[in-house]
Amino acid sequence: MPHRSEDPREQFEAVERLLTAWLKERRALLTRYTALVVAMDGDPTPDSLHQRQLDLCGLLVDYVSAGHFEIFHQLVDEAERFDDGGCALAAELIPAISDTTEVILAYEEKYTGEEPADATLGRDVSALGEMLEVRFELEDRLIAGLHNRHRRQMAPARSA
Repeated sequence: MPHRSEDPREQFEAVERLLTAWLKERRALLTRYTALVVAMDGDPTPDSLHQRQLDLCGLLVDYVSAGHFEIFHQLVDEAERFDDGGCALAAELIPAISDTTEVILAYEEKYTGEEPADATLGRDVSALGEMLEVRFELEDRLIAGLHNRHRRQMAPARSA
């Protein structure tokens, strides 16, 4: 976890590295989700489907946890360093993101220990995809409002 720096540039750079790794984890999560959906469209063995489900659930927990316990705090710290009103946006978006967390973790809890032969699997996977879409949109708004807006300020000044 990056330390909280009094220097806005140091805070920005630390958050930039953290976000890069986290968004890479998001891509891996989407890859696992897609692999599960594709497998469900075919004729997977129950063991194969269950393993894909377990892989997805593990990444879901890691991704959501990193967001709540690390990323969002670092973004708010950065906003405080820049003191440009970004904290109000965080106060609006983080509770909405938390609402998606509850649904995502309920999915994970339901399917982690269970064989995925449940009759509601297709509906649940579809609902999870919709919830992930909402969450990613909210996270992207948070990143844009609390981090990307500082990118121009961090760029070296160009000489005329």
